[in-house]
Amino acid sequence: MRDLHMKQELIELSPLLTNSRPYICEITEGLRKQLGLSKYLQSLKINCGMHTVTCPVVLINEDHLSLSLTDNILDELHLPKQSFKLQAKQIDSAQIRLGPIIGVLTEISTKQGLNFGSIHDFCHELARYCHANGCLLYIFSLKMYNKDHMTGYCFTDDKWVKTSVPYPDVVHNRIHSRKLEHSKTFLSVTSDFIENKTPYFNDRFLNKWEVHQILSASEHLVPYLPDSKLLESKAILEQMLHDKKDVFIKPINGSQGKRIFRVIEQENTSYLLDFTTFSGEINKQYDSFYQLFSALYPRLKREGFLVQETINLKKYNNHTLDFRFLCHKKDQQNWKISSSVARVSGDNQFVANLARGGSIHQIKSLLDELYGERDSLHLRKLLAELSLEIVEVICIQAGGEFGEFGIDLALDAEGKPWIIEVNTKPSKSEDDPKKGKVRPSARAIINYCLFLYNKN
Repeated sequence: MRDLHMKQELIELSPLLTNSRPYICEITEGLRKQLGLSKYLQSLKINCGMHTVTCPVVLINEDHLSLSLTDNILDELHLPKQSFKLQAKQIDSAQIRLGPIIGVLTEISTKQGLNFGSIHDFCHELARYCHANGCLLYIFSLKMYNKDHMTGYCFTDDKWVKTSVPYPDVVHNRIHSRKLEHSKTFLSVTSDFIENKTPYFNDRFLNKWEVHQILSASEHLVPYLPDSKLLESKAILEQMLHDKKDVFIKPINGSQGKRIFRVIEQENTSYLLDFTTFSGEINKQYDSFYQLFSALYPRLKREGFLVQETINLKKYNNHTLDFRFLCHKKDQQNWKISSSVARVSGDNQFVANLARGGSIHQIKSLLDELYGERDSLHLRKLLAELSLEIVEVICIQAGGEFGEFGIDLALDAEGKPWIIEVNTKPSKSEDDPKKGKVRPSARAIINYCLFLYNKN
């Protein structure tokens, strides 16, 4: 582990224009003093990512904190040939480390211009916050990964530029495809990270059943969990319908409210079926369980599902209402809530998801309207505390590094909270930034990267 008391400074790093000596660096007297480097410094060892250069030093008698490197040195360190801020950390009297180098791993499309998918705008904010805080950030894909010569997209002069970059000190995993995350390539890349002691988060997608098992093992969270079972047989669905009369059938690897069924057993033992996003005709009413299951089976056999009791949730203007809490890790064990919103479902939707036409509202104003100010304050505290309890339990039990969760909660008609879903790669559409601002979740991601960098 690095010594957290080592001197570290935000410095100006710039290319050194010289033809006579291709391997030389200029360091200001101000920076030498601040980092506690030797008064008699003649050569400097510089680490960056997994690269190291040792070069002669010219001391410049100036107070500002500046380091200038020739093109040859920048090439060997795989750093861009431009001026930018970076953090310099003293290792010993003649050695420094430059960083942190932060890689964001995601899918990249270049078919109709460069696109990072649903996190494209979010990546702009990450880059802006990094520029201001002395971090070098780049975006890369599994296909671009080459441990000996990394390339990535850096945000320079208001555009993304593909360039040679150092090996990352920390990686933020924003792969959106579960299939890709189960690929041999992903396994190989993350094995490299582990071998090189490069922390990466979030470790992986957690499916709904995995989350349910983790949370239901914590006694204090059981009262907030809807009764759920893995749909392993026809008998399980039949029994749940007999016991609960109203259930949801959810894909264990689903997201954005897709591919969800709701089934209601009526008094005459006929069944009503509702669903979110399936193409093709599905009848809405069935006279027997056999007919219902025969209609569902072709879709249920394609992937894993769980069956969950339907909770009579509090409505807002007769629409489904839930709450999204974005939680971020601050350090080794402490979490915080970076943002929270209320979500109201679209017309004829039983999920309050923006991807399904839902809308977002301020939690305080909406709960004030529904419950009055005093009860609203109590409920907001309760929901926030429950969110943090959930992430702390999952973080301990799931294994791997996690730094961000989206927690979906709801209230029933009596005002009791229920856990709806836990998202390991939460959407960035619920906490849209105010114009020109970097949203709290972007700041929290980079701050956690900084924590991991300084700890590692």
